[in-house]
Amino acid sequence: MMNSSGIRRRITLGLVAILATVLLPLGFIFNELHHSEIHENVISKGNNVAALVAFSSSDAILNFQNYRLDELVQKACTVNGVVSCAVFSESGRLLSKFEKLGENGGDGVSHVERRVLKDGECLGFVRLGISDAYIVDSTRFTLTNVLIVIFAAVLICGFWLRIFIGKTVISPVVGLAGQAKQAENGEPVAFEGVDRNDEIGRLAGSLERLSFRLVSLQAEIEQMVAAQTESLNEKNSILKDEVCALRKTEMDLNTTVDELSFAVRELEKAKAKAEVGSRFKSQFLAMISHEIRTPMNAILGMGDLLLNTDLDPEQMGYVEIFRGSGELLLRIINDILDFVQIESGQIELVPVPFDPSGDVQSVCKSVAHSAHARDIEVICNVESDIPSQVVGDPVRVRQILLNIVSNAVKFTSSGEVEVRLSIENSGEDFDRLLYTVRDTGIGIPEGQKESIFDMFVREDETAPREFGGVGLGLATASRLAALMDGDIRFESESGKGTIFYFSIPFKKSVYAPVQSVVDFSGTRVLLVDGNHTVREVLSRRMQFFGVDVVVAVDGPEGLEYLEVAREQGPLYDLLVVDSEMPSMTGSSFLAKAQQGKLLPERVAMMFSTGCTEEDRENARFSGADHTLIKPVFDADLLRCLASVAEPGKEKLKPGKGLSVLLVEDNGDHNKMLELFILNTGAEITVAVDGKQAVELFCGNHFDLVFIDLELPGIDGIETVKSMREFEQINERDKSVIITLAASSDSLNRQDLALYGYDGFISKPVKGEIIRSAVSAVAGKSGLPDDIIILE
Repeated sequence: MMNSSGIRRRITLGLVAILATVLLPLGFIFNELHHSEIHENVISKGNNVAALVAFSSSDAILNFQNYRLDELVQKACTVNGVVSCAVFSESGRLLSKFEKLGENGGDGVSHVERRVLKDGECLGFVRLGISDAYIVDSTRFTLTNVLIVIFAAVLICGFWLRIFIGKTVISPVVGLAGQAKQAENGEPVAFEGVDRNDEIGRLAGSLERLSFRLVSLQAEIEQMVAAQTESLNEKNSILKDEVCALRKTEMDLNTTVDELSFAVRELEKAKAKAEVGSRFKSQFLAMISHEIRTPMNAILGMGDLLLNTDLDPEQMGYVEIFRGSGELLLRIINDILDFVQIESGQIELVPVPFDPSGDVQSVCKSVAHSAHARDIEVICNVESDIPSQVVGDPVRVRQILLNIVSNAVKFTSSGEVEVRLSIENSGEDFDRLLYTVRDTGIGIPEGQKESIFDMFVREDETAPREFGGVGLGLATASRLAALMDGDIRFESESGKGTIFYFSIPFKKSVYAPVQSVVDFSGTRVLLVDGNHTVREVLSRRMQFFGVDVVVAVDGPEGLEYLEVAREQGPLYDLLVVDSEMPSMTGSSFLAKAQQGKLLPERVAMMFSTGCTEEDRENARFSGADHTLIKPVFDADLLRCLASVAEPGKEKLKPGKGLSVLLVEDNGDHNKMLELFILNTGAEITVAVDGKQAVELFCGNHFDLVFIDLELPGIDGIETVKSMREFEQINERDKSVIITLAASSDSLNRQDLALYGYDGFISKPVKGEIIRSAVSAVAGKSGLPDDIIILE
């Protein structure tokens, strides 16, 4: 049975705790409020005393009556709670002070200050100390009485609440607890107090109904437990069967895993053997390719020597046959060797500075002969913004380009092959160049486009004997491009031709791109060519040099332009004509123009690589001053443009007997300046870098030196300093040194003069300026006004 004394004690203690929790805070709150009120009253009293002292001490401060101040502060300390009083001057100097001994220490004192005023003027201030102990003593009595009252109230209220709750709540609950204990044993019980009309009555009724319900539920649960036990026994039997089946499956899986592990080990052994065999085949193939290529080079070399001997036509035909077959076999061997090196990972890239436009021109020249033999026009189209120097592997770039261009020529029966170089993208430290090769050949069938870069795949598998090859060129090119972080793609339509694109990123060279050093503004050129692409490319290149270009599509139209120029002016300075045009040949065109006295001062005729010396001689007889071999490059155009002279006048030779040193690292510009200087009659020596220039200068005496400011290795400034030091040490006559610079505005004249320069010419350079500089030096006169003098 429930312990009634225990629950009564706990309820009593709980009531007492509740009352204490409520009443004690109220008592403390009351005490704090009373304490705050006493504190405010004491502070207010202190303010009044301080104000009185401040008022009474104003005359004493003015009259310097310190004894009067001492009396005032002592009287102030007689007030209850005041433990110290002090009077200070306006500057903070202590005038008088009094303290009660033993009552002014530490943190137990609160201070009140009042200013001493006289007719609105501050004479000082009064500081009054009030003891906190006085305030505490004032509130201690109140706190003691409040606590006694609260304690008595708690005891009385707790006693009467215990009696009331014990009679009305605790005794009925204890009785219900005893009856609930009987119901716990499964016996139906009639609970007392069910007839009460309150919460205890409702609790008794609920417990009674719950007792009868528990008895009923206990019977139902016993029935359900029996049914579930039977069901679980059946399921347990099924699970035992399934566990046996799983164990059997696990054994089968273990057996299968063992078999797979054995198979994997065997595959690894087979893979290792295959890799060894692959390496052996690659090494064997590379060795065989080298061994075959060595005698093939001897065979081809002997064939070239044999062609230079006296042979009859039949023998010449035999030699051409074995040379052609040998060259085809050598190309196949080279393709195989390159592919083997790439596949075996033995190839290494060698990045060096090189001229990308020069490589494109070189490749076009190398395929021009075979292309022209099949009546195919090879067009070299290099954009004007291409840098003169980038850093990469030129050998591999030429190999990729040559493979693609050779394929374009191989699979084109007539028409043209255009090779274009442009900038695809440019960054802070790199240029991504785009090489485009367009042909008008047979195109690539739709079914072979996806496999065109696979090895042993040709562009046209239906005619392998006609075009030859083993199908490794494009596979090698694509892998080389990938090694250089490039990519190759193409567009093609069967029967209409193919366009291959491949782009490669190159690091920018440490040397700034060299601008064109020529300016042919005012020069008029007539270009006559039947090929639209050739006309477009050559006219754009000449316009880049400042030339005024007029194009004609055939011979009759060209003759009309010449007649109009003769009748209405201005005349053309240079005529550039193709040797083979649809309506008439170049020689026929020149003959008719010569009969009509229409030829300009200078004439250039363009030939294919298959032309003979007899063809060139006939062209010169017809009036051609220059014979150019296609494809025509910038150097060819510059040589023709530089030869243009004033109509009706023979060029003077003001530099005859003069020795000139030219220091320029760019090949095309070097050749152009060399022609300018040679036209003056001077003797010229050429150096391509600063080191070579210094060596030539020290070993020879030059009257005039033209030197580029930006040179590889030793720059122009250091080169000139070395030259001047040599002259000074050897007491040699000073040479006139003129620099070629991109802009005169960016140069410091005084600094360049100190380095030893006598003048400079701003790029682009005109031939007349070179001529005037040479004339001035030859005549031992001052440099002309159009050459800036360094002061």
